[in-house]
Amino acid sequence: MDAVLLLKTYHEVGQPIRLLKRVREAMRRGLLGIIDRNGKGDDHGLDKEVVIKEAARAGFALVNQYDFVKPDDLDYFLVFRASP
Repeated sequence: MDAVLLLKTYHEVGQPIRLLKRVREAMRRGLLGIIDRNGKGDDHGLDKEVVIKEAARAGFALVNQYDFVKPDDLDYFLVFRASP
């Protein structure tokens, strides 16, 4: 795969680090995008700092982040690249 986008689903994943490791194995040198909303995990959202830490544990480095969905800081778009 060249790119993967997880749209408003990351907070639902039971074993996110395991999923991200499998995604990394399937990717060439593409990008991983995660769009979700800030939350506590039980409210259809997950804090973006948790996502960044879990992605790092799975072998991804954050390369950019955007907040263009709404101006309320609820939604985020994180872009990662597989670490060498």
